[in-house]
Amino acid sequence: MLDIRGLFTREAIIARLLALPPILTPAMDSVFTDRPNHPLPLVGKDFILSVANALPLVRRGAASVAAGPPAGTVDFYEPLPVRPNVSVTGAELNNLQLLDGRGMEAWAIEKTDFLRRRVRATTEALCALATSGKITYPVQLEGGAFEDWFIDFGNILSVTPSKLWSAADASMKDVMRLLVNMRKKIQMAGFASGALEIWAGEDAFNTLFGLAEALKSTAQIRVEITGEGIQVGTFTVKLRSEQWVNPQTKAMTPYVPAKNVRMIAKDAGHRLPYCALDDLDAKLLAMPIFIKPIVTKDPSGYKLVAESKPFPVVNVNGICEATVLS
Repeated sequence: MLDIRGLFTREAIIARLLALPPILTPAMDSVFTDRPNHPLPLVGKDFILSVANALPLVRRGAASVAAGPPAGTVDFYEPLPVRPNVSVTGAELNNLQLLDGRGMEAWAIEKTDFLRRRVRATTEALCALATSGKITYPVQLEGGAFEDWFIDFGNILSVTPSKLWSAADASMKDVMRLLVNMRKKIQMAGFASGALEIWAGEDAFNTLFGLAEALKSTAQIRVEITGEGIQVGTFTVKLRSEQWVNPQTKAMTPYVPAKNVRMIAKDAGHRLPYCALDDLDAKLLAMPIFIKPIVTKDPSGYKLVAESKPFPVVNVNGICEATVLS
């Protein structure tokens, strides 16, 4: 039987991942741009709290100031792996023997791309969930049963608008007041000094769109509808109507509830570490995805098993949400 294991070495996989075109994933691309390879299979809570904040000065010759969380017991999160597979039949292997080295590499790229897209879609769903402060995601057990994997980062900040955007007399002034108050809430927690991501659920965005279209004012505040979103002063509110699909129930859940607005401070230390893989062939190292061919006897062929252990972590003090519609 044709041996394809040489096509899926760690080095070959990394080279293919670098050469393949990027996959657009809004939550990952906008919030989780920091994606370190984490050398451990567990993630400590201090990893989330390690974001840099301003510190007080000290007198000359005085003792230093602690720059991190207090020393003591560290709680750990246990990330679970994403592990899809695809079968390579004996018939497909026979066909591969007709190809030269370039053809074999093209085939390996196709399989790598197929598996990385499945891993990426799962990672994106976890990232979208994480921005709510909690992750509840199905885990498939041996035999096909499911149980829930639950991660709680804490409660994100919240603001109650002084006037709902759905009120008959709502105006862009009320929108601006809410956005300023949301930013202020995050700033009081020590963040929002840099870029902000502001996501609006579908109904909230449509209501804001109507308010922006109907605006007739000479006030010195810029309100502009652009391809990126709705510009309200220095804020850009983006439509986030994407939904992730629950692999167990097939139910679709929006990234942001339809009536809500979510503000995310990008300087709050949100991260997407790829944790160490539980695989000897991957040398127990961390990488975004590893693919391993496993020989199967019935039917004869290979099973290409991909593995990734992404774990999006958020700082809940850098996220604020408001319900803007009745």
